[in-house]
Amino acid sequence: MALELVGITKRFGSQTALDDLSLRVENGDCYGFIGHNGSGKTTAMRVALGLQRADQGVVIIDGFDATHFPREARARLGALIETPGFQGGWNGHRNLTELGRLQGLDRSQALREATRWIERVGLAHAGQKAVQNYSHGMRQRLGIAAALLGTPRYVLLDEPTNGLDPEGIAEMRELIQRLRREEGLTFLISSHQLHELGSICNRVGILRAGRLLVQDETVRLLDTNGSRWRLETEALEKARTVARRLQLTEVTGTTASERELWLDLGTHASSAVTRAFVEAGVDVVSFAARAVSLEEIYLKYSRTAQDTRGTRDHRTVSSTVSAAPVDRIAPKGPIARMTTFDLRRFARSFGLIVLFALPVLLAAIAVLRRGMQSRSEQSSIEGAELFSATGANAFEALGLALQAGLPALLFLVLGLSSQSLSAEYARGTLRNVLLRPLLRLQCAAGKWFALAVTTLAAYLLLAVSAFALSGALFEFGDVAEVLPNGQRFTLVPAAELWPVTWQALFSPVLPLLAYSALGFLAGAIARTGSGALGLALGAGVLLDLARALMREFGRGGLLPSDHLSSPLSDTSFMRFFVDTAQGVSNAAFEYQGAAIYVPILWSVVCFCLAAGILQRRAIP
Repeated sequence: MALELVGITKRFGSQTALDDLSLRVENGDCYGFIGHNGSGKTTAMRVALGLQRADQGVVIIDGFDATHFPREARARLGALIETPGFQGGWNGHRNLTELGRLQGLDRSQALREATRWIERVGLAHAGQKAVQNYSHGMRQRLGIAAALLGTPRYVLLDEPTNGLDPEGIAEMRELIQRLRREEGLTFLISSHQLHELGSICNRVGILRAGRLLVQDETVRLLDTNGSRWRLETEALEKARTVARRLQLTEVTGTTASERELWLDLGTHASSAVTRAFVEAGVDVVSFAARAVSLEEIYLKYSRTAQDTRGTRDHRTVSSTVSAAPVDRIAPKGPIARMTTFDLRRFARSFGLIVLFALPVLLAAIAVLRRGMQSRSEQSSIEGAELFSATGANAFEALGLALQAGLPALLFLVLGLSSQSLSAEYARGTLRNVLLRPLLRLQCAAGKWFALAVTTLAAYLLLAVSAFALSGALFEFGDVAEVLPNGQRFTLVPAAELWPVTWQALFSPVLPLLAYSALGFLAGAIARTGSGALGLALGAGVLLDLARALMREFGRGGLLPSDHLSSPLSDTSFMRFFVDTAQGVSNAAFEYQGAAIYVPILWSVVCFCLAAGILQRRAIP
């Protein structure tokens, strides 16, 4: 029952962030990780949490290798690393509830946990307030609450009091002490504010330039044996003479007034030293011991910069790693939990719903335009301006509606998919997700499944709307040529069109999923939401333009754009369907053989590349 880092080395180019770092945090510890900014504290915590890969070394949690069992490791860990990231439009309670469900709690458990921890970190008054309106200190409290969801065994807090006022800092110290006592939690807390750790940490490790200088029990490091004694007297020189006679060591480098003398008593009893001063006629105003502070210990080891790893720690780092966790506590169904997490996020986005109404609007305009054109043609026939015209029918209107709406839907899908990883990466919310008990591959799969479901739902909205509006304005009847006398000459019977119609309705599904995977890949490559959006939309335009070039080389049908309607040049099955519904006798679909495997291949390749990038990326 311990969290161990054994021989961890991490380099960024030529810079060594962690140099053979080994430490052990035992069950029930409150371990203070001390070091100045840039010493490697945050990097060590990120390696322990799996947010960053170490170049060498191993992280051991409860006896098993965290690299081999990452889900079990994260099921035991809670963390606040640097600035916490949350969904700004959600309130604090909802943020915690959704993270709790991603953690593996059911809905009722997640609601209770969210309420519980919001109250315990002092945010009960702001639980229903949008996080985007939180102050930095409030976000910090919410981040600590998120780290405590599900009561993990080990809680890693990186500068937890950042942004808190003095009262908040005192409350946070009290909370940590209470959680250790009542919940049995184990803490690893990093800070450069050394005075914050002395009263709550039972063990301390001092880190400098990626190297652990010393780690030991706090009481040992602050032991009063050999501590400094402060003598206050008006007879300072006489006191120095007595100190030299007693062979006491005067402590230098301290800030003292003209009435103070700092002495190391060594093996001398304080009572004997006091008596010697009085007998020598030294007017003693006060004489008292002052324990060494954490600040002084830190400065001592930092100045010497000597590697004392393990020499002062009575508990050594274990080297025994079990084959597997003794108890399995990671919840089941991580992909499903990730999928539903993102689906709930999409479903509650009013802006997204409005955007997906745009293709429906374009489809409606196309149907209405065909209706006006049909009436115009009818008038021309009646006025003998036209000899005949193909009568408008619902099949044709449906195809035209989908042709109008699909290009807009395509770019909306690209835009949404590009933000799934990149926007969360930029906001810091991806870190909150990956701190839950799921693998990165499972995270990628869950996110893409959510995008696929959302894409299908958006297309279903478009298809149903186009079908309903087409059926309302026209009839799903035979394709017929209308003559001036009103006689109708059947070109294609309706019975022959229905099978083609169902095929046409399903034909955009796989290409849309391919574009969804392409946008997902763009989001994995880019580090900002705007960069991912530009990359995804640019790729969409490039694929559309590349169709003509591919056909020139006899390689048509190998791009997803070949199988989806486009205003530039439609070579999809939808074009064939519209031609058939208009009575074109020689209508043909050139890429029938590639219509299934090409979009599937693009989807698989793009997803695998995106998942591979996420697998190797360091998460800020």
